[in-house]
Amino acid sequence: MLLPLLAVAVIASLGVAAASYWLGDRWGRQQVALRYHEIETTLSNASFPLTPLVVKTIADLTGTELITVDENRKVLQSSLSLPAGAEIENLVLSHQKQFSDQTLSIVTENYQYSTFVLRASTQDSRIWVAVLFNESDLREARWRMASFPLLAGLSTIILLTSVTLLVASRLVRRLSKLQECVGRISAGEFTAAVPNEARDEVGMLGVAVTRMSEQLLKMQSTLQRQQGEKVLHQVAGGLAHQLRNSITGARMAIELHQQCCELEDDTLDVALGQLEETEAHVRRLLTVASGKTEQDAPEQVMVCLEDSIRTLHATAKHLRIDLESKLDPLLADMLVKDGPSLQAALSNLVLNAMHEGSRVSVECYLLGDHDGGQRRESGLTQDTKSASKSVGGMLEEHSRDTPVLPSFAVLTVCDNGTGPPEEVADEIFDPFVTSKPEGLGLGLPVVARCARRLNGSVQWDRVGQQTRFIFKFGVTAQHEKTKPIMDTRE
Repeated sequence: MLLPLLAVAVIASLGVAAASYWLGDRWGRQQVALRYHEIETTLSNASFPLTPLVVKTIADLTGTELITVDENRKVLQSSLSLPAGAEIENLVLSHQKQFSDQTLSIVTENYQYSTFVLRASTQDSRIWVAVLFNESDLREARWRMASFPLLAGLSTIILLTSVTLLVASRLVRRLSKLQECVGRISAGEFTAAVPNEARDEVGMLGVAVTRMSEQLLKMQSTLQRQQGEKVLHQVAGGLAHQLRNSITGARMAIELHQQCCELEDDTLDVALGQLEETEAHVRRLLTVASGKTEQDAPEQVMVCLEDSIRTLHATAKHLRIDLESKLDPLLADMLVKDGPSLQAALSNLVLNAMHEGSRVSVECYLLGDHDGGQRRESGLTQDTKSASKSVGGMLEEHSRDTPVLPSFAVLTVCDNGTGPPEEVADEIFDPFVTSKPEGLGLGLPVVARCARRLNGSVQWDRVGQQTRFIFKFGVTAQHEKTKPIMDTRE
């Protein structure tokens, strides 16, 4: 990244130095020509003799070297250490008003010179004056002109490179972290957080990548849930077909046995009723598996709960489980939008609790404002009241996502088991997540689906030595049953 920048800086510095050198050479030539013209104007018409002292003085004042020769190029006077009468063979005698760049070598030095004639000379032969400029001095002057911009350019390059390296090193570190996080995201790790300490372009890019990661995580969760529900529907369809055949055969056998036996109790009628209820659940499973929309079946809350608990008591007695139930009398006046969903949720929660503990308690109470705004809690235990407080905190969060129903009811199922293991504790409501070797992981996902269907929610926690499931669902009073209940199913 830095090479193009450094290359441009070096080229610019060299260009400035070359331009300064050229300007210095031009300025030096102009100064030499000006000094030569002044010397030529002064001496060509001078009335004083050019004695050795005068020649030396003028040479020192003008910063040049002066040599006077005759027409035979023999030295008359010189500011250099040349003996009088010495002949300068390479000296070209020609009168020049403008300085030329002829070169003359004397001893070990090279000079640029021009010559002119002393017009005021009284001698018979003409006297020539050679004005010499040392090339080393001229070269030094040109380099002085070029050295300052060159040094300034090099200093600028060094400073610019240092600052750029510092900034680039920080930028490269941040880009490396960003690249690492993007690589992790591309590998499917959507929880990778991109650091965004600085509010610059790279920081904003990190924020955008983080948002993309969050969206991908949500999309992955939605896709997994949809896939799980799809598989759940397929499994439910297969099981429902098998169960329907088995239930039909069992029902026919019981009816034939009832016709043959004369029994005074109604145990066979109870069994037939349970088979009919099971058959209705199987029909609903077949409807779900076929992809059709289930029709709501509003029922009284108390009737749904009592029917399910009566069947569950029989199961608990067979398994030798201590099952306790307490229902709020206020529920007798309430309707639930889909009775089979409530019964399926209760059955799955209680059966799951029976597999975990030896004591199971079921309580259901009304949560809301009724009868002039007075909340009624008669007949509820202290544990149920504390559960109401913990669930009450969910109302505000729930109201932001779903429409507010006239009231809510809360169903709590507690058992004295050890609770879900830590490795699956956060995913127990996802399909096919289970800690039981023989389990399929379909019960609690059905509960979660029923909660969404009933405009409610479900969660679990540990209270002391008990595991508690809290199922909240919407209810309406019977005199409001004509009002539509808004469906907020996902």
